Order: sequence, then C-alpha cells, then structure tokens
Amino acid sequence: MSAPQTPSPSPHPERGGPAGPLLRVLGPMTAQYDGRDLPLGPPRRRALLALLLIRLGRVVPTELLIEELWRDKPPRRPVATLQSHVSHLRRTLDPTAAQGEASVLRYRAPGYVLRLDPAQVDACRFQDLVSSGRQLLDRQDTAAARDRLTEALELWHGSPYTEFGAHLALSDESARLEQLRLTALESCAEARLALGAADEVAAELDREVRRHPMRERLVGHLMTALSRLGRQAEALEVYERTRSHLVEEFGVDTAVELQRVHTAILRQELGDGTPQDQPLPEPAAPTPAPAPAPTEEPPHLPAEPATPSPLIGRDPELQRLVAAAAGALTGHGHVAAVLGPAGVGKTRLLMELAHRLETAHPDLEAAWSHCFPGEGVPPYWLWTQVLRRLSATRPDDFRTATAPFGPLLAPVMPERAAGPDTAPAAGLDWAQARFLTHDAVCEVLLAMAARRPLVLLLEDLHWADPASLDLLRLLATRRQGHPLSIVLSARDFAVESDATMSRLLSEVLRGPRTETLRLDGLSRRAIAALVEAQAGPGVADEIVAALHRRSKGNPYFVMQLLSLIGDARDLHDPGTTDLFLTRIPSGVREALRQRFAALPEPVLRVLRLCAVIGTEVDTDLLHRTAADDEPVTAALESAIRADLLGEDPHHPGRLHFAHALVQETLIDELAREERHRLHARVAEALCVRGRGQFRDEEVERVAHHTWHAQEALPARLALPRLLRAAEQAEHHLAYEQVETWLRRAVHLVALLPADDASAPDLEQRLHIQLGQVLATTRGYGDAEAEAALGRGRSLGEVTRAPEDPSVLWALCAAQLVTGRYDESRQFSGLLRRNADRTGHPVALLGAAYGEGIVLHIRGLLPEALAELEHGVEQADRFAREGHSLARTFQHDPRVSCRSYNAFTHWLLGNRDTADARRRELLRLTEYESRPSDRSFALYVDAVVAAWEGDAGTALSSAAEGVRLAGDHGLLYWKAMLSLPEGWALTHSGREEEGIALMHAALAELRLSRTNLRLPLHLGLLGQAQHHAGLRQEARNTLHRMLAVIEHRHEHAYLDAALPATGLLHELLGRDTETEGAE
Repeated sequence: MSAPQTPSPSPHPERGGPAGPLLRVLGPMTAQYDGRDLPLGPPRRRALLALLLIRLGRVVPTELLIEELWRDKPPRRPVATLQSHVSHLRRTLDPTAAQGEASVLRYRAPGYVLRLDPAQVDACRFQDLVSSGRQLLDRQDTAAARDRLTEALELWHGSPYTEFGAHLALSDESARLEQLRLTALESCAEARLALGAADEVAAELDREVRRHPMRERLVGHLMTALSRLGRQAEALEVYERTRSHLVEEFGVDTAVELQRVHTAILRQELGDGTPQDQPLPEPAAPTPAPAPAPTEEPPHLPAEPATPSPLIGRDPELQRLVAAAAGALTGHGHVAAVLGPAGVGKTRLLMELAHRLETAHPDLEAAWSHCFPGEGVPPYWLWTQVLRRLSATRPDDFRTATAPFGPLLAPVMPERAAGPDTAPAAGLDWAQARFLTHDAVCEVLLAMAARRPLVLLLEDLHWADPASLDLLRLLATRRQGHPLSIVLSARDFAVESDATMSRLLSEVLRGPRTETLRLDGLSRRAIAALVEAQAGPGVADEIVAALHRRSKGNPYFVMQLLSLIGDARDLHDPGTTDLFLTRIPSGVREALRQRFAALPEPVLRVLRLCAVIGTEVDTDLLHRTAADDEPVTAALESAIRADLLGEDPHHPGRLHFAHALVQETLIDELAREERHRLHARVAEALCVRGRGQFRDEEVERVAHHTWHAQEALPARLALPRLLRAAEQAEHHLAYEQVETWLRRAVHLVALLPADDASAPDLEQRLHIQLGQVLATTRGYGDAEAEAALGRGRSLGEVTRAPEDPSVLWALCAAQLVTGRYDESRQFSGLLRRNADRTGHPVALLGAAYGEGIVLHIRGLLPEALAELEHGVEQADRFAREGHSLARTFQHDPRVSCRSYNAFTHWLLGNRDTADARRRELLRLTEYESRPSDRSFALYVDAVVAAWEGDAGTALSSAAEGVRLAGDHGLLYWKAMLSLPEGWALTHSGREEEGIALMHAALAELRLSRTNLRLPLHLGLLGQAQHHAGLRQEARNTLHRMLAVIEHRHEHAYLDAALPATGLLHELLGRDTETEGAE
C-alpha cells in the first residue's frame, strides 16, 4: 500500500501543533480537535477515514472506496451511503468550519481527497522522523540521529489499523509501518551502540529479535550489545539460535556480515563501544584484526531488506490458526498443518501465531520444537525438545506429571536413563515397549495441558524420524476433548513425495477439529508493501512486478533478490529491474548448488538439458534431444521428487521448473561451449520433429535455440530460421520481436564467409527491413531508422541493383517527418522519375503522396488536393488489382492518401467530402487492419473533430487509438493520438490531466525528431490552455507556433478555417502574417 504522497512535515512541529484535527493511528485510531476527542462513528466510517488517511493528499476514486469498504456486498445505494459517511466525517473533523468554507475532506473528481497537514497525522510524523534520523546517521551525527529516531519510536503505541483486518489495503499499510518501525529500531540501536549505550540496546532488542529472528541487522546489534556488556555467552547463543532458524527454514547459513560479528565476539574484538573508541562503520560488524589498507573500505553491515511480516498477505491464514490454537482454552484442541515450499514463510507464520497467542491469550502456553535433517539426530528429537521446554517452564507440574512413568520416558529424555531403575520392564517386546513410551508422553502432555492449556508448535515435520511421527499420530487421537492444540509445518513436496509421510499426515488430519493451510507465494500487492517498507513510496511498478515475477512471491527469494542492491533506497532507480532480471542472488545460487550436488550425475545431466529447453519442458522433445543411453524417465522422476520439476496436470507430457531461478542457475553453471552445443541439439530435434512444418510457436522456438547455439551452428544454417521467425512475428504484428530477430540476423550476416556472394544482397534487405520496422514503431523521424535505411540504400552500390522505390519512399518519409520538406521533395522527384520509367506502384504512390503532403503544408491546397486525389485513385486501383503495399509503406496506401486528402478538403471548406473521407478511413480500418492503419484513421477523425469543437468524438477516437497504439508498441502513434486526446480531456472538464498529457506527447515526439504537423499540435495545445484559463501559457504556445511556421514555411496552419488562427488574433492582437514574419 502506498504511503501518503504529501510533503514531509518538519521533524519538530511547533509545540502547539498545526491548526485543525490531530489524528493518531499508531495504536487505536483516535482524533482530537483543540484537545477534545472527536467521535469517529461506526466501524465503516472509521474504515473510510483510514482508507483516505493512507492516501493523504491524493484523490481516491469513489469506485475504489466503495469496493474497499463493501467488497462484493455493497449497499443498495452505495454512492449515496458513501456520501453520507463523508458528510458526517466532514462535520466531525472540522467542527468550526463555517458554511461554504472548504473542508479538509473534499470532493475532487473522480473521488474524495483528505487535505491535512502531514504534521496532523502521527504516522506521517513517524515516517519523516525515521527518514530524518537515518539521514543524520548516514552523516555520522549519531547523537542527533538517536534523538530523532527515539522521538519517532515514542509515537508508536501499537500496531496501526488493527481494527480493520478485513480491509486488505489497511492490513498492507499496517504491515508496511510495522516494517518501518523495525528499520527505526535497527538505526536507533546503531546510533546508541556508537554512543556507548549497549545496555539500552540489549534491553530493547531481546524481545524484538525473538519475534523477528530473520532481521539479521537486529540480531547483529543485539549480539554486539551483549558482548560489550560482558555477556558473550548470551551473544553466541543468540547467533546459534538465529543460524539454526535459517538452516531449518531455508537451508542457508547466516549472512557474511553476521558471521563477522560472531567471529569478532569469539576473538573479543568488539571492545566496549564507548564513544571515545574508534567507532565501527556499522556497530553490528566487527573490526577485523588486521587494519585495512587506507584505500580499502572497512567491512560493514549493508542495509539489508527486511523480512516480510507474516501479516503481509497472510492475515486470513493467521486468523484461522489463532482460532484453531485458541480452541485449547475451551478444552477443544485443534490440529492444524501449515504446508508450503521452503522459504514461503511457514516459520514466520508460526512465530506470529505464538506472538498473537501470547498477547491475546496469556493463559495459553506455546511449546516449540524443530526437526533437523541429516545423520546423528536421535529418535524422538521432536518430542525431546517439547518435554525439555515444559520441564524448564513448569518444573513442579512436570515432575508431578512424569512421576508415574519413570523409565518409559527414557527413550525420549535420554538424561533420565541414568540408573538401573530406568530399565524397561522385563518381558516387553520392542513394539510394546515403544507403544508404552508413546502413551506415557501423551499422558504427560495431557496432564500438563490440564493444568494450563497447551499449544504445540512442531516445525519441519518432513525431517522427523519415524518414531516421532508415530507418537504424533497417537497424540492427535488422544488430544480429543483436551485443552491441547497442535500446529505443525512441513514442506509440501516432501510430504506428497513420501508415501509414509503422506499417509500419516492424512491420518493425523482425518478427525474433527483439524485443518490444512497451504501457503503460496505472496501477492504482488503484498510484495509492493514490502518494497515500500524498505525504500519508501514511489518505487516504480515495473520493479515491484520484476520482484514478484522472479520470486513467485516467495518471501525468502524476495529477501535474496533485495540483497542484490546495497541500499534499499536504490530501488527508486529504474535500472534496478535489470539487476533483478539478470542476476541470481548468491544465497539462492548456493542453496541450489547444494541441492544439485546431492543429485546423481545422470539426473543432473538431464536437468541441464531440461533447463536449456526452457522453463516448460516438452518431454517428447527431451527424449528426442537426449542421448540414447540417457536414463531420461528415471531422472525426471528423481527431479520431480526433489521438487525441482513439477508436472502440468492440464498438459500431459509437459513439465515445468518449480522456479525460474532453478532453471537459470542450471544454465548459469554450464560452460559456454556446452550451453551452445545443447541449444544446437534442441534446435535440430525441433527441426527433425517438425519436418519443416512448424506451428507458430515452434518457429520461434527453433529460432531461439538456433540463436543461442551460435558457435555450434554455421551462420548460413541459422539465418533462414531467424528470418522465418521475423516474418512470422510481423504477420502477428509483434513489431518488437521483428526488430529483435532482424538485429540478430544482421549480426549473423557479418559471420558469413567472405566469399559468400549472397551476403551483400541479404545485408541490404535486412537493413531496409529493420529501418522500416523502426519507422513503424518509433516514427520515420527516428535517427536509427533513417540510418538503417540509408545503409540499405548505400549497399545498392555494392550489389549494383537499381534504386529500390521502397527505400526511396522510406527516405522521403524520413525527411517529411523530421520537417526537411525541401529534401523530401528531392526523393519524391526520384520516385516520380522511377514511376515514369517503370510504372512501379510504390514509385507512383510515393511520388503523389510525398508531393501532396509538402504542397499541403506550404498552403498550396488546390495543388495538394490534385496530387492526393490522384494518390487515392491509384491506391484504390492497386488494391483492386491485388497489390499488397502496406509492408512497404508501413500503412495501407488507401489510408495514407485519404488522411491528408481529408485534411485538405476540410481546409478548402469541402466539409461534406472531408466527412466522407473520415468515414471511409474508419470503415477501411474497422476490421483486420494493421494497428498503424487504424491508429492513423482514428487520428484523422480526432483532429478534425477537434477543429470542429466536437470534444466527445475527439475523445472517443483518440482514446481508442492511444490504447491500440500502446498495445502494439507504436510509440509514434501513441504520442500523436495523445494530443487530440489531451485537447478533448481539457474541453471535457479535465484540464490539468489533458494539458499534462499534451506536454508529455510533444516531448515524446521531440525526442523522436518528429516535426510533421507540429504547428497543428501547438495550435491544439494553445486552444486547450486558453480553455483552461491559462491565458499567458496560451500566448507563449501560439508565439512558438508562429515561429515554427515561419521557420519551415508551413503556411497551411495559418488557414483562417482553423480555430487556432482565430485565437491568434484574439490573444496576440496583431495580424498573424506580420507576427509570423517577425
């Protein structure tokens, strides 16, 4: 959820505070005015205020408020009900406002906005104080930083917005602020350590570290504080506890920085931390024994991303677990299983559960236990930890409960097997003795629960030994009707791939009062809240999307991806997206390497081949590609059991990698030569299977693998495959893909043998095609498009081929679009001579259209109309004869010629004919036309509508065109259509939005060197500014329009029929011809 986008308050507002209501949300939500509490009304109204508060200063659309307040059960008249709540809130928040005076809660289309000084909201003051404190800390002003951060933390009186758990937006904001509090705690501890206040840090962080064991900065600060207080043993215990948690939950070790703190404690290198000591760059990091060279940076603890709170996207699951576990209070304990992949947040969820139970139900006792992998773990270790915990927390009750069972508990508590009295009774066989031990443990636990309700939190059950699992099965049956609940966690793939484990878990969860929760990745919205907690508001959506896509919402992967950047504030850099998409975090890489190392070599070979095939693996293609003696089927079964591959239930014969990072790590580990060789094998297998007849997706796959097999396949073999992919992409109007394949083909042409006679012709064709595609997406004014076309033309001297009319036309269009009209006429002259000599359709149409545009722009409208009418006739004739010229012109010539034909008729006063041309354009492009043709037709319709003052038609046509151009990557047409759209928005009451859109479009066109129709667009902008009351801005725009007209002799745009011309006379107060000559 985004933080309020408002100016930051000063860190220290005046003591009297700002005038108006004061709102507190860091704890129970309250409001005061002049020291009096304000009644905020019923829950729905309070929720409305909260939803406006989290977007302070921003307009929240009415539709969004209704959706967030009532979701799928709105009242019969939702708008009226919302207005009623707003009216009550206005009177409440501003009780002294006079009638008609602007309220702090105002309507502003399309919704409502809460206008408060950020200093009036404690959450805003908190955020600003934290930001200010961290900046002071960065500047080494530790005393001021400590004071500022302490002031921030003193504002915190509890979790914000807790009463609104049913509102996802508020839950996310609550989680974001919780994360910011932890960041403030870390920075404040850092400052205090630097000032020698280790005792304060130790007292404050002990509880926080237990609640948030994955915040390694918190852990490091606590360890440093304990060490400086002479409590090294406790500091080392904190480290071991943290390390065990990371290994159990994620299979990874602590970060290098925390390991350095650990080493420094062992070496007694941290010192006492007094201010006179040389301060460490980061209090949580040790100073290494040898002093660093002057040019080296001392090791420090970088700004780590915070671990996501379990409340981020986990609130429904948490509520279910709290309700289930709390059943023990009524004597009706539950069993709940939390299943999910590694790193998805099972432990975090259980930790938050324990905290909630401790807070809301202090009569409950929670006992933790963890299972461990590997050899050497004794039987019953799961239950040994539980019993030891209870013996420590309630020793008297424990002695009473265990007294009747003596030696039976020895297998579970080995320390009790110390004498002859602990030997099992004679005459019992092994199975009977084990059952009696299980029964004894059950009796002890039920007796302890009878004295104080008990919740057992059993983690990582997939690593449990068989004896522990058998005991769990018995206890799950015995706990019925007792005040004992069990919450267990396990990795889902391990449970499902182990028949014994799967059967046992089914039995445990078969009875009443049981449930299973399966955790998936966090939603994109939750990831956005996490990112905002680290970097503040304003992180680009594409960065959040990249994080979510790469991590699949897995919190551990999110943390690892965030670790790729040194400072979370760098998330505001758009280039961060490339970092996330192209690099594999070291923690993920190392964890996966360990998993790969445990696989047999044949399985690993098959997995590598799968990785080269792609994230989705076609098993038929895999069998065709693999060597004959490769054990493909057995290897796939092993990979599926290891949760590296998964089966697609909807597509038999297709597998997919459990995570993209698995595939990428496998590929990354391959040597370059081996990777190219495998891609070549896949490409050849696809060709053999298709026998030359490929489906569309197969054409692209063949080209993909061919390109990535460059060093294993000759260029002569590879080029036809890439060109076929480019042709197919163009057929599907996927212009960005066309560009990619053509660029790659240009690269490969250079690798053809020097004596290959076909190379010059092919290179010329590729440059021309590339230039035409770039002109379609970016406009003919694009410098690279013009350069590619020029290169194609110059290669004609090498090939000794006659001038290609398509190249001449493309270069003519490039001159037109960039405003070089005299140069464009040179090319239209060449086209006319070519047409006279050859009768080529492209030459005939290019000459008429190019000359017609220049005559139109110069204001020679009758002459222009003659050329354009001839162009329309020729275009229609060639279409009837079956000529397909759209690829050459990047437009259907019938559309191109009719466009300026319509403009010219309108300026000449032939409005009926102009309207007929508009209708023809829309009819021609309505069905199965190229997106660029439809965009052009809609542009003409919108511009003429704007000239005629028809804002509705202009908005409808322009908006449709903008959407279409955006969908197909047509940047040129998107910018062109945004201009009449902005004009129409301004004339529809959305002045600010419309004018901003027009300015952005003009800037985009300027970047692509597009000057064609610039005076027309400036005239529309001047009209819009004048309509919005921006009289001086309109005058400035019209002065600029006159200057452009004079510079390029574009006299058509001073035609008396144009509305901008009349506005010129009105605003500038002089003859436009005179003004234009100045």
